[in-house]
Amino acid sequence: MRRTATSKCDGFTENKEDIISKDEMNLAEFPFTLLSRRVISGQKTIEVSQQVYDKNRRVIKQEWIVTGSEKFGLPLAIDEDVYVALMQLYKKSNFKERRIFFSRYEILKIMGKKPSKREYDIIEQSLNRLVTVSVVSKNAFWDNKVKSYVGKAFHLFESYDLYDEKPGRKGVNQQALPLSNVVMSEFLFNSIKSGYIKNLDIRFYFSLETPLSKRLYRYLDKKKYHKSRFEVELLKLASLLPIQDNYPSQIKRRLSKSHDELIEKGFLKSVSYEDTGNGNEKVIYVFPQTSLIKEDMKFELEEQFGFELLASEKELKEDKMELSADELSALEQLVQRGITEATARNLAEIYSAEQIQKQVEVFDWLIGNKSSLVGKNPAGFLRKAIEEDYQPPKEYLEQKDKRDKEQKKEDRRERWRRYREELIRQNTNNWDKVSPERRIEGRLSFWIASETMKGRKPTLEQIEIKKQELIDGLPQTDEERWEYLSQNYPEDPPEDFE
Repeated sequence: MRRTATSKCDGFTENKEDIISKDEMNLAEFPFTLLSRRVISGQKTIEVSQQVYDKNRRVIKQEWIVTGSEKFGLPLAIDEDVYVALMQLYKKSNFKERRIFFSRYEILKIMGKKPSKREYDIIEQSLNRLVTVSVVSKNAFWDNKVKSYVGKAFHLFESYDLYDEKPGRKGVNQQALPLSNVVMSEFLFNSIKSGYIKNLDIRFYFSLETPLSKRLYRYLDKKKYHKSRFEVELLKLASLLPIQDNYPSQIKRRLSKSHDELIEKGFLKSVSYEDTGNGNEKVIYVFPQTSLIKEDMKFELEEQFGFELLASEKELKEDKMELSADELSALEQLVQRGITEATARNLAEIYSAEQIQKQVEVFDWLIGNKSSLVGKNPAGFLRKAIEEDYQPPKEYLEQKDKRDKEQKKEDRRERWRRYREELIRQNTNNWDKVSPERRIEGRLSFWIASETMKGRKPTLEQIEIKKQELIDGLPQTDEERWEYLSQNYPEDPPEDFE
């Protein structure tokens, strides 16, 4: 869903790059996760079977089988969230390579969750499922080279390295420290580089309350380009989400809350059901007209990838595939801001992505602050700013410097938070290596000193009683030990921490 409006927060224009991500088209069409938040005992696969027509109107049977590993099982609803967050990180890097570096803190920030040991563990479990899940398909993918449907067997991600990402001490080169990373499968990466991706508004996605609403949004968002209405058989929709209920009444009841939420939040205008005449029902989705924003550079490959495209759309796709990832990203940003595609393409080919990005950021700031410098032709101003390399206004540089300093402070706090958490984790893991007497040594000394200052110096017998009391009060579970040890480290970084 492309957002053309800017929003203002504390005097700054909202960064659209943090809102608009990418979604691989095949994974928006077919499911790769359960809608459940927990493992469903006994369920080993997700299977979808449907019939479509090729460009010659011949019936093609498609099959899609998702299999989880014996150890980790099928991907769950949380794994779809992690996939969306990872795609945002890939998108920020312009899909330059299959390996993307990340921190679990970044993923949780995108997902709108507060960092904690529990959430960090959940992401690790999610990565285990995403790396080990496999997909076997038949006639589910259109191969434009041979002009026919083909079968594909693939993984989503190939591997990952998960580090605790300890921040360096003073004088240590941060760049030399290992970072967590995940490697996208060659199949998925090639599909994305070939242009089989669409925009996804992740702010809207993560605002949805249930896994079903999120999955339905991704599926319908793929279907809505250039459409005010979309129809799909109810049972087919259920298998594509996937909803496990067998009866139409149960499926409709299951969909009801998600339909209401998507209507309330403005993504859908209405939802209705209609008999197909052959004993089945279909769902009719109507999208708001205001959401049908013209997409000069985006087009739908119809219901599946095999239908014949208009000649102009074919040329557009071929032109886009000739651009590098950086050029394509720049082109998209310029088109979003009102520059025609032809002009945007020329700018992307002539000027560096860094120069375009710099001017786009200044342009967004000027728009957000209603600057008279932009004039009556914002798109023309942006084009000229790129061509002549306009210097940013003094006020913009001052605010940017302020933001950079605040970001450095936030980065320092985040490094300390990770470092502090690692210290607590190590001490928790080494709990049994320190004797109880040593554990309570400091507290016992403090108590003796306190009692002595009050004029009631403890006897040896009283000291032994207090000692045993402190030992008995030591935490027993890992969670209790974590809380106990966390008291030894302040939440804010010490002044000498770099």
